[in-house]
Amino acid sequence: MGVTVRALEPLDATGRPTSGLPFGLSQGVIGVIGTASTGYKVVVDTQVLNEKKVRAALSKNVPAAGKQMVGVERSCRSAKAIADAWNTVGARAWSDDANRTTFAADLDPASENIVVEYDQASTSPESVEGLRGLTGVQVTAGGLERTSRLSDTPKGGHWGGARISSSSKNCSAGFSVVRRSDGKRGSVTAGHCGGVGTEWKSGSNFYGTTSVRTNYPDYDQSLLTGSSYGPRIWTDGPGDSASKRTVTGGADPGVGAVICQSGSFSTSLCGLTVRSTSAKYCDVDGCTTYVIRATRGGQIAIMGGDSGGPVYSRPSSTTATIRGITFAGAGCTSSRCTTLYAERYASITGHLGVRALTG
Repeated sequence: MGVTVRALEPLDATGRPTSGLPFGLSQGVIGVIGTASTGYKVVVDTQVLNEKKVRAALSKNVPAAGKQMVGVERSCRSAKAIADAWNTVGARAWSDDANRTTFAADLDPASENIVVEYDQASTSPESVEGLRGLTGVQVTAGGLERTSRLSDTPKGGHWGGARISSSSKNCSAGFSVVRRSDGKRGSVTAGHCGGVGTEWKSGSNFYGTTSVRTNYPDYDQSLLTGSSYGPRIWTDGPGDSASKRTVTGGADPGVGAVICQSGSFSTSLCGLTVRSTSAKYCDVDGCTTYVIRATRGGQIAIMGGDSGGPVYSRPSSTTATIRGITFAGAGCTSSRCTTLYAERYASITGHLGVRALTG
């Protein structure tokens, strides 16, 4: 559907509409509503856009099997009114301190409003009053801030895939967990990253302390506790279309499955094919057994410092199913490796007595 909407208007070299408006709005497309199970409707302002133009674009860009699931619906508000509201929000002139207001805005095609969420901790009453006075704008209070996997904040709970550093080593956080014994939250990472008592930071933020690491190297996994942990993983990078994903479950992958990994040095890498779930990795420390071996067609699959990061699959555009955590690589040149080894989800949860924290 996104291809259909983008085909209706001119885009710049980076793929952004030259109008500065949400995709399709300059041509009269308000947006797309629906789901794959219920079908989709393209909401259009028929005073601006000839319906035949939309149907022609749909015919060209939607596969034949999906055409019966797509329809066209006339909007209640005009594209011009919605564009005016969008531009008014973007002009940041609704109060004297609007330029200091942290907010996020998007066009909701269902309500045909511009939905604005502002950071209530740093937004003045004057700015809130100004926002609420705008026509065609739906305003909600929230908490917003720019974050990074390199300095993962505990606000709202640390995420998996963050870079974590001890006094001697850089690694990656795996995913947040709940202990079955007491219901308390924690996070996991590779066991070789540090023994019990190792303290971890992400940038300037305290991430946790290694509280459990047993039977290393038979198991290359450990539990971190002592901070706040949330149900998301960082997935920004070249391999994934989403910069973050909400964890909705976990399970071992099957042989032949295509997965992703999110390490703090390589960031997200996808298109890895699972070759085995019973591989063995041995070095001077000993052997780690019954682990995932995955490759990426000769391309880089893992880098030094990625150890502990989550291995996942993508059940939807915003969610992740945890498959394991990385701990080693092979085919390596300058710490860039073409084969990935990872502990399986069932091994981690069974050995450490945890389950993935889901959102």
